[in-house]
Amino acid sequence: MDDKKDNEAEIWMKKAIKLQADFRSALFNLALLYSQTAKELKALPILEELLRYYPDHIKGLILKGDILMNQKKDILGAKKCFERILEMDPSNVQGKHNLCVVYFEEKDLLKAERCLLETLALAPHEEYIQRHLNIVRDKISSSSFIEPIFPTSKISSVEGKKIPTESVKEIRGESRQTQIVKTSDNKSQSKSNKQLGKNGDEETPHKTTKDIKEIEKKRVAALKRLEEIERILNGE
Repeated sequence: MDDKKDNEAEIWMKKAIKLQADFRSALFNLALLYSQTAKELKALPILEELLRYYPDHIKGLILKGDILMNQKKDILGAKKCFERILEMDPSNVQGKHNLCVVYFEEKDLLKAERCLLETLALAPHEEYIQRHLNIVRDKISSSSFIEPIFPTSKISSVEGKKIPTESVKEIRGESRQTQIVKTSDNKSQSKSNKQLGKNGDEETPHKTTKDIKEIEKKRVAALKRLEEIERILNGE
């Protein structure tokens, strides 16, 4: 995969899966390879198999949700993926942002706005979240809420702009730190792994009581930050 020898990479990963059907990284990398080579629909059955063995695989859920949203136009299926991620990790910015995109696609602009505000409170330095929030607010201010907000056949199209889901695949022109390219079982590490500061497909540990308390603290802090932002916006 590093050398862009996609056909060879596909062959070797399929051999690995044949030897070990539940090989987590081989399954994920094969699905990722398909998604990066415009074969997203071939990735779906691989992701289904991955999630059958590892239902809590967050990056697999992110990738599946992105493909369902952008390729299959299955908003409900994508929504379930992102909601599942937030059940496991309420502070997951990538999953939270993508759920906001679902609300936008469902034409619930006010819910999308609040969702993006909450996401911005979790990651205040992520420029793309603020940009997407501005797009939603522009649409709210110009919409009568009577006519359809945008065609259902297109993903979040607003006056020539798009609000893309944050996926494991690269979206051109979209800079982010949550991009995934490689997994921890591969010896070589990609540039995006360096951005992440950890292995791209690192096993997600089970949450301990301490972890849950930390998540709750982050959630409370995020809500306080959200209230501060809303007070500022209201001129209080």
